[in-house]
Amino acid sequence: MNTEISLLRREGLAVAEDLKGRLPDEVDKKRGPYAVIECFEEIPCNPCVVSCRFDAILPFKDINDLPFVDFSACTGCAVCARVCPGLAIFIVDESMDGDMGTIMLPYEYLPLPEKGRQVLARGRDGRVLFPATVVRVMKGGRGKTALVSLEVPKEYLQEVRSFSVEEEEDASQCSCASANLSEESIVVCRCEGVDLEEIRDLIARGYKTLDEIKHRSRAGMGPCQGRSCRQVILNELARDAGVSLEEFEAGSFRPPTTPISMDILAKGSEEDAENS
Repeated sequence: MNTEISLLRREGLAVAEDLKGRLPDEVDKKRGPYAVIECFEEIPCNPCVVSCRFDAILPFKDINDLPFVDFSACTGCAVCARVCPGLAIFIVDESMDGDMGTIMLPYEYLPLPEKGRQVLARGRDGRVLFPATVVRVMKGGRGKTALVSLEVPKEYLQEVRSFSVEEEEDASQCSCASANLSEESIVVCRCEGVDLEEIRDLIARGYKTLDEIKHRSRAGMGPCQGRSCRQVILNELARDAGVSLEEFEAGSFRPPTTPISMDILAKGSEEDAENS
């Protein structure tokens, strides 16, 4: 029996053989961030497939199928990682120049580490690999898992799969911090759980239009289609560009939507009833 495969079955530790067909080629690695799905159990689960608006996760013939990524379509938007109940999806970005890349990891503990904090990057077996810096934090909520991005050497991007905080904050300090929320904690998009800190972080990273912000964070893509957050995002973009709001392009958006039950559709309108 292959000892590597048995290691996955016995201890749940994936090795190079298990990742075949789950990683992009060198061309797709340079296109931008991409999702790595380390899901190896054939169970009835498909949130990643139904949540991907780019159809970048290959369609299932059966709900027990294993998910695989079409890297030519994947944008690394991280929506699938936020809804995966098994915490088995990671967002890797090795497209930047230099020796460093980023790995976005699901994280279910509180308090969340702050951007710039030093943590201990760990491998699949929990072993400490090296200290790493937190470069981005996407908060959870509304059925979504928080995601934390670490800057790590590119050669370790397929090895780092968790991290730990060396020194947990005192509980009394945590409660004090939560009682004094800063402006950076303001929720901008309530539909998708995106806060002001994330919007400003994306702008600082070079996303300069409303549509780019939407595609990276999903802000403005919920049921209200940006009715509550579009203006705030436009204000931030205009301020960053140094122009007035009137001069800034509003971007594309759809009218607000609301679910309609089947019985309403079946009944039709009063006009339909009169003409029948």
